Amino acid sequence: MNSFEKLIELLRNRNATFCTAESCTGGNISANLTRIPGCSDVFKGAAVTYCNEAKHNLLGVSLQTLETYTAVSLETVTEMAEGALKLFNTDFAASVSGCAGPGGGTEDIPVGTICFGFATKGGKTIAKKLHFSGNRIDNINAATAYLIDTMIDIISKA
Repeated sequence: MNSFEKLIELLRNRNATFCTAESCTGGNISANLTRIPGCSDVFKGAAVTYCNEAKHNLLGVSLQTLETYTAVSLETVTEMAEGALKLFNTDFAASVSGCAGPGGGTEDIPVGTICFGFATKGGKTIAKKLHFSGNRIDNINAATAYLIDTMIDIISKA
């Protein structure tokens, strides 16, 4: 059983629902989840918000947050996860935003910097920033794996 199947099974066993808000992964997380038959029992959807306008309009990320902290920040992924939780009315939500590469990095946000947000209905949102050192596809796949494995851990402890 792969991690995606494990997450779906865990959610099903807990009678819980999940959604995602993706930026730099471009829907990779939801694409992998929807390959699993019956995932619609627990996976309610994803918002692929690649640009700041979509983060604001779909998920309610504040323009001030985007201007002050940028799209690749703990503050932004926190608002993304909380916005997705509300938008899809799920028990759990996860968000991701970063710079997968090969270009687009800055001195403050180098290529491979990816932020994650994890929200739980009625709970506190957790945000993490990691740095990956692969190429674009490696970084997207590493971010996808990290998000899924972290959600498994969070749901297991809930």
